[in-house]
Amino acid sequence: MSYLAFSKRLAGYLTGKTGLATEKRDVLAYIIEVLVINLTNVIAALMLGAFLGVLRGTVACLVAATLFRQTAGGAHSESPWRCAVVTVAVFPALARLAAFLSKYAQTAFIDILAAVAVAAGFLTVILLAPVDSPNAPVLSPFRRKKLKVLSLAVFMIISAAAIILRRSDWVYAPEISVCLVLSVIWVSFMLSGPGHRAMRFIDEIKIGRR
Repeated sequence: MSYLAFSKRLAGYLTGKTGLATEKRDVLAYIIEVLVINLTNVIAALMLGAFLGVLRGTVACLVAATLFRQTAGGAHSESPWRCAVVTVAVFPALARLAAFLSKYAQTAFIDILAAVAVAAGFLTVILLAPVDSPNAPVLSPFRRKKLKVLSLAVFMIISAAAIILRRSDWVYAPEISVCLVLSVIWVSFMLSGPGHRAMRFIDEIKIGRR
């Protein structure tokens, strides 16, 4: 584990104030660091989305993916920092792509894309969710079943929202609808074997001097 200096100090302070065992300090420092990194990467993704002129779309992609992530799980990097980079890069990019594709909202292409997303999302949730990780395995059959049901519920809500927006007169409806469609495709990818291989590839990228 690698901790930021402030996370170590804050964990030490909280450990002393609450009377937690000293061995809990490293665990607390890790939790603090992950929370800070997650908050930072969300803010950075929103800032990049705003810079690219797709703040609304970036928010839609982040919300949809987060809901899926909390229920269906999926591939992830072993490094919170690499996860942060993926988040900052992917979701504004999806929103930018959605803004471009929304220009063709009245064409059959968008309907075909939505149908592919719904089919892929349904199959991956049914067959694969929840996808846990070695660091946080889902051991309870009851919890696994609960997460699958919640994953299906999230999938249906997001799919319904995309369909409703498809029929809406709201000026940003086409863009947000496509954002939700692309988010479902992205989540389906992250639940799948290729998604796991992609994250392993990212983990294997060497950073820094040899």
